[in-house]
Amino acid sequence: MVTMLDCIKRVPSLLLAHIERGHALFDGVFSKYDPAAIDEICLIGSGTSHNSALTARYFMEAVSGVRVTPVLPNEFLYSFSVRNPKALYVFISQTGTSSVTQEAVEYVNKEGYMSVCISEKADTPIAREAGAFIDMGCGREEYPMRTIGYSMTVFTLMLLGLELGCRRSAVDKDAYADYIQQATAAAVHIPFVIHDAEDWVDRCKRRIMKSAFIAFTGADSLYGVAVEAAVKVWEAPQFPSAGYELDEGMHGPNYGYNHNHAVVLLNNGGRDEEKLLKLARYMKNELKNGYIIGRNTLDDKDLTLDAKGGVFACLEFAAAIQVFMYRLSVDGGRDFFAPNEHTVMESYFNSHNEPIK
Repeated sequence: MVTMLDCIKRVPSLLLAHIERGHALFDGVFSKYDPAAIDEICLIGSGTSHNSALTARYFMEAVSGVRVTPVLPNEFLYSFSVRNPKALYVFISQTGTSSVTQEAVEYVNKEGYMSVCISEKADTPIAREAGAFIDMGCGREEYPMRTIGYSMTVFTLMLLGLELGCRRSAVDKDAYADYIQQATAAAVHIPFVIHDAEDWVDRCKRRIMKSAFIAFTGADSLYGVAVEAAVKVWEAPQFPSAGYELDEGMHGPNYGYNHNHAVVLLNNGGRDEEKLLKLARYMKNELKNGYIIGRNTLDDKDLTLDAKGGVFACLEFAAAIQVFMYRLSVDGGRDFFAPNEHTVMESYFNSHNEPIK
């Protein structure tokens, strides 16, 4: 029987397979759409797909040379009145059945805009509707709490931004090779992160599992990782949780923290590191419930993660929070092998369906 931990451990080989595909992964997109005609990338998806966009956008924008905008499909359809006719609209859905995202694809196609789908296979409903398809490279994932899907979507989006940068001559061959070397280093390091994360959970889980709420916080690409961590920790071990951008999370939520709240801080040694460490010290010293994943840890309740992947370090941090989610689930008694029966819930609502006729 495949466990969720097995799925998490599968990610490095899938990342390396994506690297092997290289430029060919995006030939279907750029044989249809002229890279020089694209002046924005709009990333449209819900849930984990949106969190992946939040994670990848910083690198995508830096290397592509165009604005990158993550948008929820409902907001794209009904809250915006100005849309860019020169944007590449990238629709993200692992199963390709997200109903509102399908509506957004139909709208973009009707307007004659450039549309691309990132999905698990080429014959998903959204993939069939979009103008071009990019293989997410996740294969079949056994659990609805997506771990492979998140990591592979983040990586696919980052490679898409890099590929656009190459084809627009914003990234030269040497820079491309360096980025690929960083991505490879991240993939190779993930098994070590998984091992260390399991040891870390054993050290800190007792206090965290007695908490009523878990907050995750991080800056830049780790903001997306923090938001994804919160989603996974709520849906799998079922702890109420939230994810914050580091600075924003210190403008209100910090006044609400008490001894019954755990705060997990993701630190890759960026510009806001000192701010992060101040929050960590407060949660540790005063409330006895703060934890760092990353660099410059403060005590044995932290997970030292010396990321090897440079700009792709978010993938290493993702592996750590996925192990955290998994272990809190199984140690708390969640049975992932129990039948998932959602017919009662779906009698009220269903956010995924076959194509709208």
